[in-house]
Amino acid sequence: MNIPLVLYTLGNLIILLSGILLIPFGVSLFYGTKEEMWAFVISIVASGIVGLALKFSLKPGNKDITIREGLAIVAFWWMSCAFFGALPYWLSGVCDSFCDSYFESMSGFTTTGASIFNDIEILPHGILFWRSISQWLGGMGIVVFFVAVLPNIGVGGHKLFSAEAADIITDKIKPRIAQTAKILWIIYLSLTAILIPLLWFGGMDFFDAVCHAFTTLSTGGFSTKNQSIAAYNNLFIEIVVMVFMFISACNFTLYYQLVTGRIRKVFVNSELRFFVGLVLCAICLVTLALFFFEASFFNGGVKEHKYEGVGGSLRYASFQAVSIITSTGYCTADFDIWPNFCRFFLVLLMFIGGCAGSTAGGMKVARIMLLFKSSVREMVHLIRPRAIMHVKLSGKPVSEDIITNTLGFIVIYLGLFGIFSLILTLFGTELITSFSAVASMMGNVGPGLVDVGAVKNYSEIAYPCKWVLAFCMLVGRLEIYTVILIFVPLTWKK
Repeated sequence: MNIPLVLYTLGNLIILLSGILLIPFGVSLFYGTKEEMWAFVISIVASGIVGLALKFSLKPGNKDITIREGLAIVAFWWMSCAFFGALPYWLSGVCDSFCDSYFESMSGFTTTGASIFNDIEILPHGILFWRSISQWLGGMGIVVFFVAVLPNIGVGGHKLFSAEAADIITDKIKPRIAQTAKILWIIYLSLTAILIPLLWFGGMDFFDAVCHAFTTLSTGGFSTKNQSIAAYNNLFIEIVVMVFMFISACNFTLYYQLVTGRIRKVFVNSELRFFVGLVLCAICLVTLALFFFEASFFNGGVKEHKYEGVGGSLRYASFQAVSIITSTGYCTADFDIWPNFCRFFLVLLMFIGGCAGSTAGGMKVARIMLLFKSSVREMVHLIRPRAIMHVKLSGKPVSEDIITNTLGFIVIYLGLFGIFSLILTLFGTELITSFSAVASMMGNVGPGLVDVGAVKNYSEIAYPCKWVLAFCMLVGRLEIYTVILIFVPLTWKK
């Protein structure tokens, strides 16, 4: 492990973060909140000094990043982002403890959307904007942004890109990683530029439209309102947000293929077709459950439909199903009082998540497909031992190494889910709260059930549990291996 190279690269990245902090500082300067401005100034200076110290005090001889350095840089970079990103929350006084500040910051950068704030609407504009832009940066990936804007920084970007964007079955757009990163960010910026005026036209003020565009495209879910999207009670806004949540949960390389005329490759993509079918199925099941069973769960059994028949059930079910499976976490209803079928089904969707190469969290649809297809193949082998069958995605055979990696990923994911849930119960957290919170954090969704439900937050969770949940967010965002391997001694040995 080339430690000087790791610290040198971290220095460059922290300097970049210091520059990014100037943007919310400008917003706070515009709105004129003095305490908030000083919090950003101190954060900018502190991160800048640390970044410059790491950059100029270390002179790595060899600047070739291997997979080991790539894993270490990405893992520690995200932890550093959460640390320095927590300073504005802590120094401005909006958070009572650094633990809460770090939780909120990690939730932002990992696009989880879990919050400790009881009243979001009293927060200063600069802090609200920082919450949103941190999710927007984290959605596409901060290291991907670094590789896109600073391709000639002096260290290789391929291993960094691979360590952060760990999705499987993602096609390279261009041979050079820097070109791929630029194109991904151009697509991301273009979609954001389209969404902002749509939300503004729909009834949001400009500031809210910008913040919600950032957190929708990143599938993050932070809102400037206590009631999230429900605060607007606007069908047009809900439809626009729902469409862009779905767009963001699809593989971004498909949009490049779409605009370059390779439309057939988009429509034959098996992951996209499976995801569309899964979303439609989820909407139908939740809608039917709400329509036929909600009367038994509301108002002491009074036989009336809270969501105004089929239309109302479809409206709330479709938004919530799309919000959860895309790992955005916006809410238009308190789904924690829905029938148990809906509650359990939504938690299952947290595990699945969106497509590979998207801003969504979860295990990803491609892995679920590979798990299903490899399971079918094994069952066929029991009956026909000599049969030769290939697992395919989009008509192309998938290598056995990828299948093994996928199965290992799912086993580790579920194992960590069980361990983290058990740890939360050790600190007295209610059982359903524990497992739904861990599922939500590892899937980078945000809301859970019971004590961390749709209309509640994480402010009452014990501090040790908040640190555990913050780690869950990081594990989920970096797809397990990048984080877990830095704790393996072999990673650090020569």
